[in-house]
Amino acid sequence: MAIYLPIISSLILMFSFLPLVKKIRKNRSVSGLSLLMMSFGVAQSSYFIAYNVFFDRLFMMLPFLVTGMLSSLILYYFVRYNACSQQRRQLAMMLGLSVLPFFLLLSPLVTAAELFTWLTFVGLIMSSLRVMPQTYKTIKSKDVANLSVGYFSLQFLAGGVGLSAELNMAQVSVAHLMTFVMILLTNAAQMGCILYYRCRPAVA
Repeated sequence: MAIYLPIISSLILMFSFLPLVKKIRKNRSVSGLSLLMMSFGVAQSSYFIAYNVFFDRLFMMLPFLVTGMLSSLILYYFVRYNACSQQRRQLAMMLGLSVLPFFLLLSPLVTAAELFTWLTFVGLIMSSLRVMPQTYKTIKSKDVANLSVGYFSLQFLAGGVGLSAELNMAQVSVAHLMTFVMILLTNAAQMGCILYYRCRPAVA
């Protein structure tokens, strides 16, 4: 069963985007959604895709390809529905910075294997921290109209399955372990914020 846990986690991760995309399309707005969180999603997906393609792990590439495309779709909605010219420049700058590491491949001092291995660690850090900008924005704006509890709850579930998979490995990676713990904590905190701000008007 343990060998199937990473696949299950990846599938849950893919499906987690569907309720968020559905809500954004329905409201025709992404106000309250963190641009940085979604930019991290695109960047980390591109790093994991590059790693899996290079090391011929094409099956493991598919979940990141889908999540990267869905994160890009949400950024497209951001540009279409809400972004002013300044925000579009910020988005272009963030996405530009995320692809800069790939230019290290032009250096004879850096091998592709080394670069893609290090980029996966960068991707793990992004996975750990990506929800934090969203929580900060939620607390600051109190705007949860376009946020989906389903998205963050499925992300939380995917993190839990991933943590179980890591604990069942013959050799547990501390970096992966901490990443999954952070995914659980940050998504739980974000779900709590959404539910709190949705219940406040009723309490008032």
